[in-house]
Amino acid sequence: MAPGRCICASAGPYRLAARELLVDIPFVVRDAVPADIPGIMRLKLELAIADDIVHTVRATAQDWERDSFGPNAHFIIFVAASAGNVIGIAICAERYFPGWVGPTIALLDLCVETRLRGHGVGSALLARVAALAKARDSVMVELTMRAGNRAASLYERLGFVDVTEARCYVIAGTALDQLAMPAPARLAG
Repeated sequence: MAPGRCICASAGPYRLAARELLVDIPFVVRDAVPADIPGIMRLKLELAIADDIVHTVRATAQDWERDSFGPNAHFIIFVAASAGNVIGIAICAERYFPGWVGPTIALLDLCVETRLRGHGVGSALLARVAALAKARDSVMVELTMRAGNRAASLYERLGFVDVTEARCYVIAGTALDQLAMPAPARLAG
């Protein structure tokens, strides 16, 4: 796994340049609904294929419905839709830090259909995430991505900053299994 990059943006005033709002395809950005799950799953799989982590995408449509909608939702999904089809997704969640007032918004996934990139869909989805941050009185939107991700130029153009001092650590697989094992009982001396 390539090292990640932590990218953050202030949730302050958010404006897109006029040229970024001009698109040649009609689309709308809105809150996702359960009927969008097949399109969300398709784009999530596209992300996993691009990152060579297909083995991590195991959720069923029922899992997506349980975790995305209703009173116990774990994350928020915005979709870009055109002609009734999901063409882009932004998935985010609130994250809380001890001593901070209010959440930060963690952008977990952003994906636009490959053939529709460069038409303002990603910018519009990110604008919706920024609006959520402002509505939740959040001071920042954060994301972690793999080094070399081509979306970095989009994030940086919109005001996200590469926080080079931050490091991203993960533990998974056998190492996680071993760490989670109870320590052997110690013999009293």
